[in-house]
Amino acid sequence: MITREDVCQVLKPFQQHRQLSIREGEVLSLEVLTLLCDDYCEDEETLKYLARLLTPEIYADLVDERNLNHRCGYPLCDGAPERIRDPFSIDQVTKQFLWENNPYAYLSKYCNKFHFRCSQFYQVQLSEEAMFARTGAHLIEDTVDMKKTQDDKFNVTLFEELLREKASEEDIKSLVAGLKRLGLDTSATEEEGDEQLEVDLTKWLEQIKIVENSDPPFLGDLVKD
Repeated sequence: MITREDVCQVLKPFQQHRQLSIREGEVLSLEVLTLLCDDYCEDEETLKYLARLLTPEIYADLVDERNLNHRCGYPLCDGAPERIRDPFSIDQVTKQFLWENNPYAYLSKYCNKFHFRCSQFYQVQLSEEAMFARTGAHLIEDTVDMKKTQDDKFNVTLFEELLREKASEEDIKSLVAGLKRLGLDTSATEEEGDEQLEVDLTKWLEQIKIVENSDPPFLGDLVKD
């Protein structure tokens, strides 16, 4: 499992200055890909922390690299895609055609539709800003606290978190509308329609279990294990 400490180890060689060079940004991105391509994140906070080191393009490369290693594209998952295929068995044009026209194409990259949606939701929130332009984002001293201010432009919300907050029927309908506004790829559900997507969201919400700590630390989250 990949922990926040593992990510900090990757960042250590890049602590000399607040502004990375283009070359340093490329090397750091490659290190992050290497870290994540054959393992999974320990918890949600680790994945949220990594958002400051990823762009949508790098994340797409990460999904492909994880698939090459027979891993579900979602970095929080330790499973394999539902349908494992040889990525070199078809050309890129055919692969793109199948992805755009096969409503179940996501199963070749993810273990299920839920993690497909989680991955999409995460990716569309990632900043387009190049790593070398993200002043201070790579500094451990600036990012060691996972609960930064709300105006941090690299903050992301995970789909799982959103589902935990959306319990009522009206909230689910609002969430469906929100997914469309974010511009998520809906090709996998166009034929099913919004009603089916609402059913899926409700089902996924039921699968998420909230476990109450019967003996919480006196100082709450301020105390680390």
